[in-house]
Amino acid sequence: MKHFDGQFVWTVRRIVLIKKGVCKHMKKGVRNTRIGAFLFLLAPAFILYTVYFFVPLVMSFWYSLTDYDGIYTMNFIGLKNYVKVLQDRDFYAAMLRTLLYTLVNVPFKVLLPLGTAVLLTSKRLRCRTFFRAGLYIPVLLSSLIVGITINWMFGQEYGLINFMIQKLGGTALEWSMNPVLAETVISIASNWASLGYFMLIFIGAINNVPKELYEAASIDGADRWQSFLHITIPMIAPETFLVLMLSTNDLLKEYAVVQGVTRGGPGSSTTFILQYIYEQGFNSGKNGYASAISVLAMVVFLAIALVQFKFTNGGDDND
Repeated sequence: MKHFDGQFVWTVRRIVLIKKGVCKHMKKGVRNTRIGAFLFLLAPAFILYTVYFFVPLVMSFWYSLTDYDGIYTMNFIGLKNYVKVLQDRDFYAAMLRTLLYTLVNVPFKVLLPLGTAVLLTSKRLRCRTFFRAGLYIPVLLSSLIVGITINWMFGQEYGLINFMIQKLGGTALEWSMNPVLAETVISIASNWASLGYFMLIFIGAINNVPKELYEAASIDGADRWQSFLHITIPMIAPETFLVLMLSTNDLLKEYAVVQGVTRGGPGSSTTFILQYIYEQGFNSGKNGYASAISVLAMVVFLAIALVQFKFTNGGDDND
């Protein structure tokens, strides 16, 4: 009997050990499957990132060390292009123009979509879906098409805006000939093109704010403005930071809208850094020099992004 009991205990222990081994093997297999699935899902993004970002970045850096003309010549010249760029007054002018344009328009890129989102989440407003769809239409259009449309509206002779000004007894403005007016038109086009996209980000953020917070604030005597400042704004801080980063990036790399509106004119008053790079690389055949400008511009843009992360705490409203 004792022998049987010992045999039984030994058999049970063996079954338990086998079971543990099987479970361990199954867990390992599940873990390997998850890792494989993760890598499989990550592969397309990694391939696209490599082909369309990393490889061009490496090639651009290599071109910046050569006198590449885009067709035949490509001799290694070291840092001569960078030295030349740092002595180029036109480069500094284009970069300064780009930074000022970005600084002026960033508040509009953030505040206009935020205000629009607040209005379109109000229960007092009817046909909210209709207005949302209408404001989102420019996002579906090409930036170049948006620029051309705005350029037609602000045309000097046959533009809609000048037509309305003349009907009201005013004098038609030379939108394309005045540097300030030309940049104003570009700003209008850029903000109109991105309004719908950033508006949807803010609408989603506002709708996700717990309604209990507003109810508690109302009980404590807070009005709508106080609730907006002390509840809505802090709760949507991550989305606000996202819009800030995306809008800054778009403004620093503004190109298609400018081409559709002014083509960098009048003169070079709206020639931003991307227009200057295009002019040097494609119009002047200085691809190596243009690549050096691109690398330096990338460093400047990266520094701006790091500063934004530093001062906004990455969109985190918690200390």
